[in-house]
Amino acid sequence: MANRRQHIIESAADIVYRKGFAGTTVDDMLRAAGVGKGNFYHYFRSKDDLGLAIVDELGKALNGPTLDEVFSHSKSPLQRLTDYIALVRERRHADNCGDALANLAAELGHVERFGERIRRAYAALIDRFEALVTEIAIETGSTADARVLARALVVQIDGACLLFKVDGDVAAFDASLATIAPALMAFVRVSAPSPENVRPNPIRRT
Repeated sequence: MANRRQHIIESAADIVYRKGFAGTTVDDMLRAAGVGKGNFYHYFRSKDDLGLAIVDELGKALNGPTLDEVFSHSKSPLQRLTDYIALVRERRHADNCGDALANLAAELGHVERFGERIRRAYAALIDRFEALVTEIAIETGSTADARVLARALVVQIDGACLLFKVDGDVAAFDASLATIAPALMAFVRVSAPSPENVRPNPIRRT
């Protein structure tokens, strides 16, 4: 039974990703999953109920094994960011419908019951970025706000996906993604104290 519920969620999510939540009917979801209304309403009370399950599934993915590998602490923080951007690039090249979570955020982020779930899902990704930015800041002695920069990374990546969805310009999309890591490092360096302003620790005389 649990597998059938999961199948409905995954099938419906694919349709919602392509058509949007408002543009997807329950009948669309039924056809995609190959189930009848009896099966649908056995697991979900309404279309909104299934929509919430789709958001939760995206949140689980952001905390799942694929991103655990991408953001593995066995890698340098910059390598983690580079690997995530490469994953985004690969996915958008394969299916340019925008970012699934960003699409739902744009459409349903203002709806209270959806908004809270979407915020929690985004928090999982922002937490991963904050951890790597914090490490970079510690390594460079930067005073940059890691949480702010983590949010900025999400904005840049989602924005690049959105523009690519609109114009389909592969070269521009790839070029936009290629600027993200260097821009982060440049900002972090600017926020680090200059060598001439770093005072050596006083030597304690005994």
